Amino acid sequence: MQARDLMTHPIITAVPEMSLTVAQQLMHAHRIRHLPVVAGERLVGIVTDRDLRQASPSHTTALSPGELTYYMGTTPIATCMTGDVVTIHPDEALVEGGRRLLAGRFDWLPVVADGQLVGMLTAIDCLHGGLRAAEPAATRRPVSASMQRSPSTGRPDELVWRVYQRMREAHLRHLPIVTEHGQLQGILTDRDIRQAGPSTVPAMAAHESLLLLLTMPVRDIMTHHVYTVRADTVLAEAVQLVLEHKVGCLPVVRHDHTLEGMLTVPELLRACYNP
Repeated sequence: MQARDLMTHPIITAVPEMSLTVAQQLMHAHRIRHLPVVAGERLVGIVTDRDLRQASPSHTTALSPGELTYYMGTTPIATCMTGDVVTIHPDEALVEGGRRLLAGRFDWLPVVADGQLVGMLTAIDCLHGGLRAAEPAATRRPVSASMQRSPSTGRPDELVWRVYQRMREAHLRHLPIVTEHGQLQGILTDRDIRQAGPSTVPAMAAHESLLLLLTMPVRDIMTHHVYTVRADTVLAEAVQLVLEHKVGCLPVVRHDHTLEGMLTVPELLRACYNP
């Protein structure tokens, strides 16, 4: 199976001159975390939601609302985009895409032919092919062999901003939320945080949301309905669950619903491509 067989096309793109404000709006409207940046049809870089957050003034900035709006509306994404992008050719094997994603620790791979962007390959796309590429024995292996043990957790009554800081420091996109006895209550994702209390003024949304998070408990914005697996669930079943429901992680729980581990898309990819 080749990259072209599962790549996404057409895709949402940006130009280097696009402002931080418009890029934020585009990501929010299409529920995406990254934008390939093109000049014509030629790929020149990529900008992620993290790039935009880091390029935006801190919520403690001394800028007035008008100055902040002007800054966000006039600063081009060329100032924060990544120019040196790992890519894959549409004719390359899908398994190669999975290996590059694991090596680079990101979850997207632009598909480029003769310098032109023709599609995007995501970690989820690679899981489709990875399940077929894995040895039969690997697909029957229990997830306990691949899961994160003793993962970081949060509590429902914690303030979001405290948990958000921990997630940023640990580079986590998903955090299981548990009771004091370790029972799973939900998942807090970076998307939950980004979408918490969005402003009607797009340029201000990220900063106003951060201010709201100062007083908001995790339970108010976490994802309550969570798909889970047991430690003895086989890899193939876990992958199918991720693909069917388009989730980025699967908490591993015991019979009493206490958290035993975490299984994320990178762990599943690693199990499929490096059994």
